[in-house]
Amino acid sequence: MYTAMADDVVDITMVGAGPVGLYGMYSAGLHGLTARIFDRLPVEGGQLAALYPEKQIYDVAGFPRVTAAQLVERLSRQADAFGHDYHLGEELTGLVRNVSGDGWWVETPRGRYATRRVVVTAGIGQFSPRRLPVPALDAAEGHGVHYIVGPLKNFEGRRVLVVGGGNSAADWALNVRDRAERVAVVHRRGDLQCHPESRRQILRPGAFDLYWHQELVGVRMEDDRVAAAHLRDVNTGADHWVPSDDIIVAIGLVSDLGPLAHLGLALQGGEVPVTSTGESNLPGVYAAGDIATYPGKVKLIATGFGEVATAVYHAAASLR
Repeated sequence: MYTAMADDVVDITMVGAGPVGLYGMYSAGLHGLTARIFDRLPVEGGQLAALYPEKQIYDVAGFPRVTAAQLVERLSRQADAFGHDYHLGEELTGLVRNVSGDGWWVETPRGRYATRRVVVTAGIGQFSPRRLPVPALDAAEGHGVHYIVGPLKNFEGRRVLVVGGGNSAADWALNVRDRAERVAVVHRRGDLQCHPESRRQILRPGAFDLYWHQELVGVRMEDDRVAAAHLRDVNTGADHWVPSDDIIVAIGLVSDLGPLAHLGLALQGGEVPVTSTGESNLPGVYAAGDIATYPGKVKLIATGFGEVATAVYHAAASLR
């Protein structure tokens, strides 16, 4: 890595230093392009690495499973081979067309940076876990209720209850099962809405305690720690208690694009529509990863790798 002067012009700038942005930096190096990357977080790997470093990832070619931290470390090492310019902890606030018409100024609170092309790899922007409207959970957060999961070693030998039925809930249930004494899954519906393989593992007889058509409505505390979860049947209204030491609430994320929503990019449901080359409505500005959308899009990290490689290829071609 090196730190460039703000008036140094680079060929391509990545906005977002998550896995897709890091692979974009590597792709830029392969094409002989100078590159710069920005992220509002002070670490590489984006929010996945900052919030969920121990989360297992299953959709990257060559890795049956890999933790977020391991994946980011390898992507970072791969990108570093080309000595690009990193600006972590520096959020993009503006994007201004160069007077020459063939390039952009990237603006941050620290200054303006010249670039010929831009690739937005900012994922879904800033996100936070979706919360349950249960006051008792707010009081118990940090005392056994988790919206953000810490080190997996903290669940060693404990009774863990996971709330949710999507991919995130399924992932956490599978991640903690080898450490916890017992894992229960609670869902308002009668089945899971997650990857088929995750569903198969969770539904395997005896692997997990499953509570269908249930919702979490409260907790019981003992010695300032969660001791039991209060569940209610959504159909009958019947209540019962499940002994629990930890409760992981994984019912989705709330996203906020922040300044990215005001750059002049055309947006469709908080995402950037792109062409087959990855280009947005702004000439020379591309998007890849979860923030990019097009008909038939599948949101996977593996998909993002292909998208950013495509965007960088066409950016390089336009520069030539």
